[in-house]
Amino acid sequence: MFLNIAGASLSDYIQRFQWDTAKYSVRLSVQDLTSRFQEQVSGIEEEYRQKITDFSNVAHAVAQYERSSKANLTIRDLSDILVEVDYLDSDLFCTLFIVCNKQQQKDWESVYESFSTNPNSDGSGSGDRPAVIEYVAPGSLQCITEEGDQCLLSVTLLRQFKDCFKEEAAKHHVTVREVKLDKEHFKSGTEKHEEMKKELKEKQNKLLQWCQTNFCEVFTAWAHLKALRIHVESILRFGLPADFIAAVVKPQKISLEKKLRANLEATFSQHGSVHMQDMKEDIPGFTSNEKFYPYVFLEMDLNYAKD
Repeated sequence: MFLNIAGASLSDYIQRFQWDTAKYSVRLSVQDLTSRFQEQVSGIEEEYRQKITDFSNVAHAVAQYERSSKANLTIRDLSDILVEVDYLDSDLFCTLFIVCNKQQQKDWESVYESFSTNPNSDGSGSGDRPAVIEYVAPGSLQCITEEGDQCLLSVTLLRQFKDCFKEEAAKHHVTVREVKLDKEHFKSGTEKHEEMKKELKEKQNKLLQWCQTNFCEVFTAWAHLKALRIHVESILRFGLPADFIAAVVKPQKISLEKKLRANLEATFSQHGSVHMQDMKEDIPGFTSNEKFYPYVFLEMDLNYAKD
């Protein structure tokens, strides 16, 4: 059983429930006991949120990579394609990659070398510095790969004019991609994906183990809170001295619940009132949709943990 309390199923634990005096002293007040339940569960809830966020981040990264690996050259990871490509990445020069439609390739080849700092200038400069700087290395265009109706190209240019190049490229409706690879410590996209999947599996296993352990803590706190509420509501209903019995009743079938209710109401009818059975007006302090019985009733839904 995935969900259990010290090896016992949840229904068995409830049926054999005994108050844990070591953890929840009976000398504590009702307020102190409820505060202890709240503090215990709040701490677990906060830790759960941190763990589930950590797990979700890795799961999102895996899903994002898997989506991008099926995408086109405009957005997918290019590291596997570019690992064997020689490109410049220095203080002076850099290589940028361009994704364009195959039909645009020839037009792009005819214009990329003409990109300059001042395309509209008449060419006159001041002093030793020219007014127009053509910052793209002539003949540096290379076709890296083709995929579908797209092609991936590379261009080498002066690094300080990288932003100018991107602006000019946008005017020609091509996508510029800047990729940096640490070839010395390179890992392919496939290797990264496998590492992420391994990390995701490890986090999932640890999260499941943590949930199993802490579910036991939360469930036992919930059971003790139910027992405490039964005790308090029984005193409020029937008064002092406390002379009542708490029991767990489980219908063999859901269809038998109505018959079970009828038998219980007949057995404890002397503690009820005809006004409890059909209240058509709201009573202050009670919700109008609440059903009243001649006994104190609290429900525990264990349908999520089939035996």
